[in-house]
Amino acid sequence: MHHSRPRAELFLPLLTLVALLAAVPCARAQERARPQPELRADAIDVRSARSGTLHAGVGVNLPAGYYARLEMIGAGGVTRRDSTGVASARMDAIARFLLDPFRENRWGLSIGGGISARLESPARWHEYVLLVLDLEAPPVRHVVPALQLGLGGGARVSIVARRYQPGRR
Repeated sequence: MHHSRPRAELFLPLLTLVALLAAVPCARAQERARPQPELRADAIDVRSARSGTLHAGVGVNLPAGYYARLEMIGAGGVTRRDSTGVASARMDAIARFLLDPFRENRWGLSIGGGISARLESPARWHEYVLLVLDLEAPPVRHVVPALQLGLGGGARVSIVARRYQPGRR
């Protein structure tokens, strides 16, 4: 039997995102590290014989102290189910711990986790717990390229371009 979900459950990812934003502390830390916009391309579970997702997205990294960033992402694209492609959209909320927040090394590593909510047509929600490993490369002009590997709805590989901030990640 198929049961419809209560409306409150559909808004759980949005409520979690609001709660994460409310947890951003320390206005002093925000003065030093501004919100950092990003563009990204994501491949999720593409090696599976039955499913896979390709998304392009935008996001923002919000400072949550010196060593933490809250990453909010919105993306859209296509999801394959069996042999059929359907339109899909995704919202992610990720908290990352930076191992080099002051850009003392050329390469920066961070680890994190969060939640993801993917909407496939026709109006079918999927929620996932995320684990990510993020490797930032040295800046190229005013852009910091990064590779993000993770698990959440399948294996994830993301190519990310973030705005460069001197002395900060």
